Amino acid sequence: MENKIMYRVSGQTTLEEIAENFHTTPAAIAKLNKLDSEEIFVGMRLLIEPREGEYYIVQPFDTVSSIARKFGVSEEVVKEFNSDRVFIGQKLFICCDRR
Repeated sequence: MENKIMYRVSGQTTLEEIAENFHTTPAAIAKLNKLDSEEIFVGMRLLIEPREGEYYIVQPFDTVSSIARKFGVSEEVVKEFNSDRVFIGQKLFICCDRR
């Protein structure tokens, strides 16, 4: 069953704020809506697929591999919602649902 929501952008919000509210990432929303950038505007309609997971702030000596092990997911799951490289202080979304 698809769990997608149609969301209308209001006020001075960012794609990052919307993503955090729906437990997803800006990149996932951009990809789902075929956006060329993360620029959005008031009144814009976005299709959003909320995901189960949590946010994690990268600590010193963390790697994609060590973070994946910490959460019991594959490196690919970490990379899917974030990037191939991590840096201290970076906020990552760790998706725990297995869609």
